[in-house]
Amino acid sequence: MKYLIQGGESTERLQLLLRFTKIKSPAIISALTDHFVVGHQDTVAAIKNKVKKSNLSRAINTLEEVAHNAEMLKEHDWVKFGYKFEPSKVA
Repeated sequence: MKYLIQGGESTERLQLLLRFTKIKSPAIISALTDHFVVGHQDTVAAIKNKVKKSNLSRAINTLEEVAHNAEMLKEHDWVKFGYKFEPSKVA
């Protein structure tokens, strides 16, 4: 399951997720930003930032794993603290 949306993530969220990784390369981080924040295809982001697509793909997979763990933690906390999701009613 994908937890991150191409072109749908904020810079702040991406930076927070990166804190939980060992990704430090400025070029890879720029390519991830181009992919997840700006919305470029991964191939375009790799070319634009002069990184190998395989390295970008590995970084994307790492971020997806971190995002998955963050979502699992949020679900755990929701149950623990009794939060309930109630969909809004459409008029």
